[in-house]
Amino acid sequence: MPEEICSYDVRCRTCHTLFKVQLFESHEKNLFLADKKDWYCEKCKKEYFSKQTEKLTRAQQAIGLPELKGSQKMVSWAVKIRAELMNKADYLKESPKFENDDERELSGKAFERFFREWQGKTDAKWWIDRRKMSVQDISKRVEEISESIKKK
Repeated sequence: MPEEICSYDVRCRTCHTLFKVQLFESHEKNLFLADKKDWYCEKCKKEYFSKQTEKLTRAQQAIGLPELKGSQKMVSWAVKIRAELMNKADYLKESPKFENDDERELSGKAFERFFREWQGKTDAKWWIDRRKMSVQDISKRVEEISESIKKK
């Protein structure tokens, strides 16, 4: 049986503005959430995400990634996704153990090409569409690049 939708008055943690939220759990759980959760009004939420997006964008530009294009919400989300994917790729790049210097060099070239591919992706939608990309997906793409390098 669906729970009743209830509105609750909460205060923004930052500016202390009172505003309403709708919660969909049992009344007891909703009271707990309304009391204990850190709530933020729309204005403060936008400011927070804008600052976070700006900070991540600067960090990504420092490593050679371009600014993303799209709506403000899409860019904000895509910048976060790109940071997570870069962390996965960096982890993968540092993980392998090589049997010889040729393998190490091949891996380095493959990752260099892989990161150049990502540097060309400036559309926020492209990153959002790949938000579920796993370390295995990245590994597979780097392996494909390695194979194409070997053939040359």
